[in-house]
Amino acid sequence: ALRANDLAQLAATDTSLIWSPRSNIATYGNTIPLPVANRLGVRLALGTDWTVTGSTNLLRELACADRLNSLYFSNALTDQQLWNAVTANAAEVAGVGTSLGALAPGRLADIAIFDGRVRTGYRAVVAAQPEDVALVIRGGIVVYGDTSLVSVLRLSGCELLNVCGRPKNLCVQAETSFTFAQAQTAAGAGALPAFECGAPALEPTCTPSRPVSVASSTI
Repeated sequence: ALRANDLAQLAATDTSLIWSPRSNIATYGNTIPLPVANRLGVRLALGTDWTVTGSTNLLRELACADRLNSLYFSNALTDQQLWNAVTANAAEVAGVGTSLGALAPGRLADIAIFDGRVRTGYRAVVAAQPEDVALVIRGGIVVYGDTSLVSVLRLSGCELLNVCGRPKNLCVQAETSFTFAQAQTAAGAGALPAFECGAPALEPTCTPSRPVSVASSTI
């Protein structure tokens, strides 16, 4: 685990950190001292690591990060900082900051739009559920989203899905030659579902713990 001194070294050398909190906790029982990293100015990106110990997708990793931030770290990060960890910061850390991570002229039009009618501002992204993903555009081409939006932006090559009670259109057959049902069959019975409504049943824990008491601590 990274200690305060390690984080200070990262900040001093302008080294970025990819944080995978669910995987950290599921594997080691704890994660980085996030308030220290933030106070030192360490650039933070959020990653899912892998599905064995991590989250099935980035929204679930955001849910874990948000939970830790509020319950254990006294809201050391703002919603905007959590949002930055999956947008601009993530692009910079991956070395593609001149192409992705911001809505700006000359950037690739990879855009995700979230329903902000109930949750507003950055919270609309940080606390989003699968049904809240209103539109996904990759390279300027609509690939997924609410049927009411996709139907007026793309006229063909889409199939209808029910995502947690909300009608969505998925438009990837032209690229993959697979329908969604065919992709599910090809993945096999043991594959994780494309989405789950609420917390996934077999999701690794996001609650810090240790197997035994240490120096009279709780577990």
